[in-house]
Amino acid sequence: MADNVTIDNGANPDFDAATDDIAGKHYQYVKLVDGTPDSTAKIQGTEANGLEVDVTRIAAGTKIQLTDGTSDATVRNLAANDALNVAIVDGAGNQVTSFAGSGGSSATDGSAFTPDTTAATTMMGFYQSTPSALTSGDVGAIGVDDQRRVKVKLDASSLDVAHDTADAGDPALIGMRAQSSLPASVANNDRARAISDLKGRQLVSHIDPAQQVWKNFNATTTQTGSIIWNPAAGAKIAITHFTIGTYGTTSARLIMYFGADADTTYDGGTDQLVFAASYAPSTTAKPGTVVCPAVPIFAATVDHSLHITTDAAMSVDVAVYGYEFQP
Repeated sequence: MADNVTIDNGANPDFDAATDDIAGKHYQYVKLVDGTPDSTAKIQGTEANGLEVDVTRIAAGTKIQLTDGTSDATVRNLAANDALNVAIVDGAGNQVTSFAGSGGSSATDGSAFTPDTTAATTMMGFYQSTPSALTSGDVGAIGVDDQRRVKVKLDASSLDVAHDTADAGDPALIGMRAQSSLPASVANNDRARAISDLKGRQLVSHIDPAQQVWKNFNATTTQTGSIIWNPAAGAKIAITHFTIGTYGTTSARLIMYFGADADTTYDGGTDQLVFAASYAPSTTAKPGTVVCPAVPIFAATVDHSLHITTDAAMSVDVAVYGYEFQP
């Protein structure tokens, strides 16, 4: 049977239809058109025989080209359970490593992020004068204040409890290091830790009880540079208070000073004076002295001992309290 058939259109003129005769049956040729009502546009491919349709099955292990229309990025073959790394590129094919944002001036928590191509910094958080609450499963933005500082809130804390109101929760603590001995000195202008005793009491200018050193001295004869307190090697003495009591009836001048161990003669122009006084005890009066300086009396030189000198055989008791420290 030949291709094409004539359609009997009754009283109207007959017309021919284009067909393909395959095994005695006619298959009609159809042309695809597109367009608005009462107007058509032909749909045709680049191939000479009509619309080109190319369906290809991608074999396992085949490389895939990802493209944004202006540049290509090749993705390597993937093995089982392998990860796929995808790079984001701009219209010029340059990889995008950060995203600029508007700074959140008009954003609200949970809203869509709108990029601002004029911004020069990376978006880090949203500013809200009154932060909104989130429900379980929501994505929350990092909150910042109006100076872009990250907002931090402590849960179950008494940080916000007003003065002279009942305390609640666990207080926000200022940390100090508990010490039973003085730490090593830092360099001038360095930052230093606040320290406390083992009970948590802040050490301001005094010491933990475990650091306290006490010395007692008694004499009934003339003293020439006798040592009351010899510090440990490499240490200095700090005197926090001392007492002097006399008895008997011999008057004398008493001097205490810091000096080297062999320094048995007080030199007023060289040695560091601690105390000097004259006492005249009698059968009815026994003079003495109590010294409690607001600031400890510090030995100016490492390894210098506390010495005592009297110019007569006075009967005297001396008690000294303080501590030693490594400069």
